[in-house]
Amino acid sequence: MQTDKTFKNERLTYRLNIVAQEAIQANDEIFLRETGCRIRDLRVLRLIDDRPGTTFAEIAKITGFDRSLTSRIIQNLIGAGLIERENSSEDARVFLLSTTPKGKEVRQVARRLSDRLEVILTDPLSAQEMRAFNEILARLGAWVTSEDYRDALAKELQKEAT
Repeated sequence: MQTDKTFKNERLTYRLNIVAQEAIQANDEIFLRETGCRIRDLRVLRLIDDRPGTTFAEIAKITGFDRSLTSRIIQNLIGAGLIERENSSEDARVFLLSTTPKGKEVRQVARRLSDRLEVILTDPLSAQEMRAFNEILARLGAWVTSEDYRDALAKELQKEAT
């Protein structure tokens, strides 16, 4: 267990980012061994599976990955036979992405693995702490994706301009 000096910075966003990065880095090789995919690849696979017919541009926007990384991930998933693409009937320059049966199977393996690894990650927390933590994350997630949050940030920017 880490000491009180786990974080070099007290900012919430920094601490959340460090926890996420450390967990992803620690788990990435396990996912690669068990599924043949890295965590970011599995995220793209999941997004495509959740939204059959999605496009490259939509995946890049949702993930926040740059276009070249998104392209490499998609090409790797196609090469592994986990997703397939077809030309849009509306615009031949656009490819529609969907999951193959093999991709759906890999997603399920990854989900079960993720469930097991999350138990290890959250081991130091009691059931009550986990419930509270999940409720807080849900509220924060709803807040940071809301128009009210965007409005509050815009007002803060206006304060600086005046």
